[in-house]
Amino acid sequence: MKFMDTSSSTLKARSTLIANLHRVVSVVQYILAVNVILIIIQIFLFSKYSIISLLFVTYISNFFTAALLVIFALRFVTWYKNKKQNLGILLFALAFLILAGSEVIVGLGSGYKVSQKDLMITPASKVEFIDYPEGSFFDIFFSFYRYVDYASFLLTLLASALLLYHYSKKTNTRKIILIIALPILSYTTTILDALNIYDTDTNPDLFSFYIFQTLLSISAGVLFAFSFWIILKKLPESSIKTFLKITAYGFILLYICNHVSVNTASYPPYGVNSLSLLSLSSYFVLFGLYASALSLSQDI
Repeated sequence: MKFMDTSSSTLKARSTLIANLHRVVSVVQYILAVNVILIIIQIFLFSKYSIISLLFVTYISNFFTAALLVIFALRFVTWYKNKKQNLGILLFALAFLILAGSEVIVGLGSGYKVSQKDLMITPASKVEFIDYPEGSFFDIFFSFYRYVDYASFLLTLLASALLLYHYSKKTNTRKIILIIALPILSYTTTILDALNIYDTDTNPDLFSFYIFQTLLSISAGVLFAFSFWIILKKLPESSIKTFLKITAYGFILLYICNHVSVNTASYPPYGVNSLSLLSLSSYFVLFGLYASALSLSQDI
């Protein structure tokens, strides 16, 4: 946040929205950090921790992230209607709205699974994967979740490609196509089960598959960020270069944090640190994209 403080002072001075959001995001991150510290204290002093801490980080991270996405999506829609009708701005807005709805349902679904665990988690607590009741809303939604997630990813990628196009005049066309195609290929491999290429219901090595799937999702985020770095190398030192750099960092964090859950309520609670950074990583991406797009229409 200190890095964003120094690099966004001018933008915050001109935008009340950014200034207020920056303060709120900072407060939320401090609260989530305190929650993690409380979990650590419980583990060290009592050799157990309460699932209330897991429910807290699940709801706060997912719901606050969804709120940020909606706020920026509405700002982009307003901008699209009042300013130049730029396709990239509209695609960003659609991607944010889809992802926001997804985050709310994922938060509720994860909260349901965590609530099925014992109130206090100890080293002797059994780690198990809980399924949603067959035919329930969550069961139906998560059977299509990969498609929703993939749609948001593609829209964000296309919008980012249009944004980067304005700064890629000196970059080889084939290189541009390659750095856009690689994240698509990498992320497509994460929906092998949804495409019925890999059967997760009968394969005994399911845990290894989910690890493989998570690593590929993270690599897609890294490749996404790499596409920004390629363009960054061609730009002179300026505010737009800083904003694109923030976006690149945000994408790496986002694709790490957005595919982490604490549903299993393990001891210790693996993933709670990453999930606590979900809203911050989202803000990095949203702020970077918003500031970069804004820089196309006026000097900052």
